[in-house]
Amino acid sequence: MPRGSRASFLRIVLALACGVVVSFNALPTAAVSPSPSEGANASPETGEVLAEEPPAVVSTDPKDGDSINYFLYQFPRPISITFSKEMDRASAEQAFSVSPSLEGAFSWDGNTMIFTPSTYPLTFEMAVTVGTGAKDARGSPLREPYSFRYLLVIMK
Repeated sequence: MPRGSRASFLRIVLALACGVVVSFNALPTAAVSPSPSEGANASPETGEVLAEEPPAVVSTDPKDGDSINYFLYQFPRPISITFSKEMDRASAEQAFSVSPSLEGAFSWDGNTMIFTPSTYPLTFEMAVTVGTGAKDARGSPLREPYSFRYLLVIMK
């Protein structure tokens, strides 16, 4: 091969090689998202795995600071606690406490735990707490205990 042809050939090979490298570097990359079974969320911008938010109490009935007017014949007055996500019911019920202590039964309506006392003390201030032992269906606990108080105003 003549000397000038060989140099041209090398330039073409080099240009092709660089073009291929540039082409490979220019290819878009697909973000790899974790599978739903891994239990993680991925940021759509970065593909970075995000920690799942722990469950939280989103509402209660009665509300913190409420004054509940009731007649003794209206008893029992249920206590409802709504969570931000599906809960492990057994752990939520075990983490529930009320002061003064009351006997009663639990029921559920979606993400709402309902405690219906079988008796009410003749006291005026009730304190309810759901501790960090309450876990969602995936096993994540409440970040911190949730407490609220309400007053019972017994009508005659």
